[in-house]
Amino acid sequence: MDELPRRKALIRGLQILSAAAVIPLAARRAGAAEACVEPASESLRSALHYADPSPNAEQPCMKCGFFTPDKAPCGNCMIMTGPVSEKGHCDSWAAKG
Repeated sequence: MDELPRRKALIRGLQILSAAAVIPLAARRAGAAEACVEPASESLRSALHYADPSPNAEQPCMKCGFFTPDKAPCGNCMIMTGPVSEKGHCDSWAAKG
């Protein structure tokens, strides 16, 4: 009779430990994406339909001629002000040539 509640408690404990391990990783990843945002450039990003991540896997910022890498995961764009994600994309994308 005691085995079933003990088993449930053990499973619940493992679930809590797993969540505790994953939450900091997710928060760090979200923080990295936010690091590539310059609030002053939001209107320009909106006008150029900037998206992070890129909806087209073949055209991320890192493959654009206007992009120069900086500290990963961010880089600089000659068109946008402030940092952009190397995995982002906008309407001004042009292949490196």
